[in-house]
Amino acid sequence: MDTPLGQARSSGSGEPLIGREQEIGRLQRVITARTHAEPWLLEITGEPGIGKTRLLTEWSGLAERAGLTVLSGRVPGADRRRPFALFRRPVVRALELPGAAASLAPEDRALLLRHFAEQADAGPEADRDGTAVGARPTDGERARLLRCIAGLLWTAADNRRRLTLCLDDLQWADDASVELLGHLLCRPRPRTSLILVCSVRPGQRSTALMASLADPDDAYRVERFRLGPLPRGAAAELLAREPTVERQRFLYEAGGGNPFYLRALTQSPGAFTPPDGTSPWGLSDEAVMTAGSALARELDPLDAVELDVLRAAAVLGEEFDPTHLAELTGRDAPSITRALDRLIAADLIRTDLTQGRNCSLRHPVLRAVVYQAAPHGWRRAAHARADRVLRESGAGPAQRAPHVARSAEAGDRDAVRLLTEAAEEMREANPAAAASWLSTALSLIREDGDGLRARLMTPLARSLGAIGHLRESRELLRRIPRPAGAPPTRSDTELVAFHAMVERHLGNYGQAESMLTAELALLSEDSVDSADADELSAPLRLELATVSLLRRTFPRSQELAAEVLRHATAGESRHLRMAATVRLAHSSAFAGDVPALLHRAREASALVDSTSDAELTAHLDTVSQLGWAEALAERHHDALRHTARGIRLAQDSGQLFVLPYLRLAHAYASVSVGRLTDALRSAAGAEEDAHRMKRPALHGFALALRAWATSLRDGPDVAAPTAERAVQEVGAGGRLWAVTAGVLAGVRLEQERPAECLELVRSAMEHDRHPGTAQSITPIWYALGARAAAALGDREEAAEWARRASLDAELLGLPGQRGHAALARVHSAPDPVGTLEEAVSGFRTGGLVLMECQARLLLARELTSHGPRDEPQPHVLEQAGEHANRAKSLAEASGARHLYRQAVDLQRRLGARRSRPAREAAKPLPDMSAREREIARMVSLGMSNNDIARALVVSPKTVEAHLTRIFRKAGVRSRVALVAALSHAGPEHVA
Repeated sequence: MDTPLGQARSSGSGEPLIGREQEIGRLQRVITARTHAEPWLLEITGEPGIGKTRLLTEWSGLAERAGLTVLSGRVPGADRRRPFALFRRPVVRALELPGAAASLAPEDRALLLRHFAEQADAGPEADRDGTAVGARPTDGERARLLRCIAGLLWTAADNRRRLTLCLDDLQWADDASVELLGHLLCRPRPRTSLILVCSVRPGQRSTALMASLADPDDAYRVERFRLGPLPRGAAAELLAREPTVERQRFLYEAGGGNPFYLRALTQSPGAFTPPDGTSPWGLSDEAVMTAGSALARELDPLDAVELDVLRAAAVLGEEFDPTHLAELTGRDAPSITRALDRLIAADLIRTDLTQGRNCSLRHPVLRAVVYQAAPHGWRRAAHARADRVLRESGAGPAQRAPHVARSAEAGDRDAVRLLTEAAEEMREANPAAAASWLSTALSLIREDGDGLRARLMTPLARSLGAIGHLRESRELLRRIPRPAGAPPTRSDTELVAFHAMVERHLGNYGQAESMLTAELALLSEDSVDSADADELSAPLRLELATVSLLRRTFPRSQELAAEVLRHATAGESRHLRMAATVRLAHSSAFAGDVPALLHRAREASALVDSTSDAELTAHLDTVSQLGWAEALAERHHDALRHTARGIRLAQDSGQLFVLPYLRLAHAYASVSVGRLTDALRSAAGAEEDAHRMKRPALHGFALALRAWATSLRDGPDVAAPTAERAVQEVGAGGRLWAVTAGVLAGVRLEQERPAECLELVRSAMEHDRHPGTAQSITPIWYALGARAAAALGDREEAAEWARRASLDAELLGLPGQRGHAALARVHSAPDPVGTLEEAVSGFRTGGLVLMECQARLLLARELTSHGPRDEPQPHVLEQAGEHANRAKSLAEASGARHLYRQAVDLQRRLGARRSRPAREAAKPLPDMSAREREIARMVSLGMSNNDIARALVVSPKTVEAHLTRIFRKAGVRSRVALVAALSHAGPEHVA
């Protein structure tokens, strides 16, 4: 923020200047490079609030510590038109410097004192500190003052040899000050060292000021500082108190990286952006006061017409048509035009020629301050006039609704009708706006003899649910009356299913199950035709299938989904087939029925892929469940594709309630395939969603996934605090305890705290208390338990965990889970190397990139731990080196810095262990092609022909043909002999 120079803290005050290290370095180089023989011009430019004054203050501190005399000037706020007002304080200070005033003729010194330093009572001609600036000079006196001030400053610089003149906010300088500045820049005193430092807003400079700054005399050395937005990392310091990373990202983008706007937004907790996207931002009173105080220097000098125009612009919208200003203000067109020109010149209003004739206020924060500072009655009347203008121009309900909502009187049925129509128009595209307008419509109803209030409650409840206001939606749903004795209708059953979904998302599974079961019982009565009952019951059965899954009654869940699927197939209902198939896949994943899971996941994927965005938007809960089913089936790339599409559709349609579930599935799949940046972004988004929805368990789950990704990228010590917060958020009795506890257990194991790891695994595996664990991933937890028990020396418990992991992995048949089971058996296996090779193969086949990376690191260490340490086998070391190299490549591609460092460290240790005689004894093999060397390397890693074919995307027959030629060139007849020959030949033949 452009704070007054006298009020801003200096660089020695303890308040750091954030994000301007490069600029500070340049300033320090200027101090180091200055000489006594030349003047300098340092120009600091940038948007309002970007930090020009703060950087100028930093320069003052640097200069003072370097022994320079600092003279600071800023345009007084009381009257910017007083001649030479910018130079008043520098002149007063220069007159106090020894020798400077003595160089002036007595009459010149008297003139300066009379004009600048006389004290008087505060009045119309006094500055805010009570110092009078004297009467306005005549033209002759003005010219004489200019020469005297310039002479005084050059003499002070010449006498002191260490003088810097700091001039802030030059865009507000009076004409005489601009003329004097031009004189200093165009007529420097020879061999006099003056460092002139100026800050100015580029969009508000006068022509004369621009010319002076752009073309100073050649004697000046010039440095120009163009301040842009703070880097994201630096801005994070200002946003450190925000509850989520995603909230920080949102505020950074909303504030454009501008420190002033960022500080204003951090003082407005919660959502300050309006749901309709057109109304002014709702800032807190504290934010308005703080921002208003800083903006007062720009707003206070406005006359009545300019202020009316600015307020009217704030009412009209982020972009507004200036032809509407006369109607809103009641002013004549010439007055409006003149005021608009002055506001544009002052950079309070901006025009964009590429966007036609529309204008906008400089920033939404400025608009909010202007809007909220306007009298309430004036705002209501202005909104009413804006609605009239829009109505007469043929605007639709959605365009008029923001103004009607802010101007309608209680009992206005026309306003209620318009707001209802606007809400229906925006229900799918912007449910937040629909909810806002429906809430206003409800508040306007006074007499309700026709049941209008009840009719509005249903769409309002749906809109509130869609945007994640689940508790408010539930309260409305409970109040919606239902005719007694009437048979259920489609709208009745769909509303009950929606209500149950809201209860489910709030964690009230029993309540959801009871309402669904009761409604299904009503449909089974004789008053409802059986064909109609099948159709009406479908949404109820689908929701009950999901609730049953969460309550771990998998047979019932599958039976309900299967019933819907049979009905949908017979009736050719595509969306019901899709929804039922996804629920069958999801329940199969939790039940551990992998064949059914894979079959249904493929079928559901085809149905979703052939559904248009417009159709799929209404079924995003289904997309979320499919994403999780595919992730648990190790179809990670399908999960990423579907959840990314779901996230896009949810954001476009404003369905915020489903966003955290989609983002969590996307984060899980992203970590699995080594896309750590994507995982962290999705987890951060889910954190913000869950925080906004007040769902601590979901927030904890998002934190756990972020901790998982962080542990792989930055190491367990960095991830531990986030993982600990996740466990606290979920709580030991929560449904998501197993996942969060498992993540913290993995972190503790990497921190070499196996006892804590084992305790967490035991807790996570108590299925009766924590029913949220999917059977298809239990080997992950068992492997952690086995490794922790082995680290504690408890071989018996380690063997039991390994047995359970192997049993479940064999039943599941998923390659990634077999990899985890192999990890669990390493410490009890007679052949640890072979077991780790099995783990590598399983993770590679399952696409678990970073688990493959970790397994290869373990395998490389295990290989080098066998055999005499003083005589390491060269071929074993080469094989270990290949695994370390592959692990490094996987870690580097994934951005897993922690694993990358481990791989590099392992490579160094392997290189040190390889004996010099062994290196010198390496014998060359006959020349092989690049593809033959690649296949030979894969053979040395223990890969089968099928493994090699999959890796190279060729057929097994092609691999066999290459091997035949490799055997012939190497003079061997078997794979074992080839590995031995390669180990003696040296790594260059398989690199």
